Amino acid sequence: MKKRLAAILSMVMLLLVGVVGCTSGDKSTKDSAKEEKKTVVVTDQKGEVEVPVNPKNVVVLDYGSLDIMTKLEVEPVALPKGSLPAYLDKYKDDKYVDLGSLKEFDLEKINEVAPDLIIIEGRQESYYEDLKKIAPVLYLGTANSDIFASAENNAKVLGKVFAKEEGVTTELGNINKRLEAVSAKVKENNSTALMTMFNEGSLSVYGTGSRYDMVYSKFGFTPADTQIEASNHGQNISFEYLKEKNPDYLFVLDRGAITGTQASVKEAVENELMKTTKAYKDGHIVYVNPQAWYVGGSGIMAIDTIISDVEAALGIK
Repeated sequence: MKKRLAAILSMVMLLLVGVVGCTSGDKSTKDSAKEEKKTVVVTDQKGEVEVPVNPKNVVVLDYGSLDIMTKLEVEPVALPKGSLPAYLDKYKDDKYVDLGSLKEFDLEKINEVAPDLIIIEGRQESYYEDLKKIAPVLYLGTANSDIFASAENNAKVLGKVFAKEEGVTTELGNINKRLEAVSAKVKENNSTALMTMFNEGSLSVYGTGSRYDMVYSKFGFTPADTQIEASNHGQNISFEYLKEKNPDYLFVLDRGAITGTQASVKEAVENELMKTTKAYKDGHIVYVNPQAWYVGGSGIMAIDTIISDVEAALGIK
């Protein structure tokens, strides 16, 4: 009888252990699911949007955001590799899925990687609704042609999404210190400047309110011409115009260097007429990094390079 009772008690104990184990397992599973579903509400160019916190499978169609993620040590699973800036070359590795180009990307491949989040910019806006059917979409990029303000905003947004806010604060603090030093130097000398782009033989100038407004608003240069039309594509000009306006500093972006469609722009720019200008005589014709200034978008690494170009022109080390 005692043996039988002991056997029954043993069976009861085993059943209780099993029930407790299942309950614990269920709780663990629920807690895990709850953790996976954690989200945050952020503001992008479309307004408020709810996105997952620390998403693992991220598709990035915006090089500026990719730049910021790189600084925050967050990696995507897929991106368009068609025109990657040199400072983002690591993403050419085959472990990252190639989606094509910024404007013509592969929707099927995006589906295949089953993203938790898709990050886009203006070039992909027409695909916004299609992409939303696949995963939550975060629309960042450059707003109102303001690279610096957009980079600051986007870094803060991505800092929240990837729980890297402390890192963002540090990076932005470093940028602002350098900007203050550059601006102080420019204003001390009361320097004038013009921002230009050379592309397939044509020359354009950019003024305040343009995509290169930061030359004036952030770095503190006085525009040598205050009547330049505000346009993303710039205002067509001639070398005679540059001679007439005669800025202290002439910033030149070689658009063809990005696509490899033209020889070095230096020979064309530094012609006999231009050799009579202040910028040439003082060694202040500045050939900027075209990938950072044109392709990079609103990224921390791009802005770091942009500031470095200006620091070098001013002799700031």
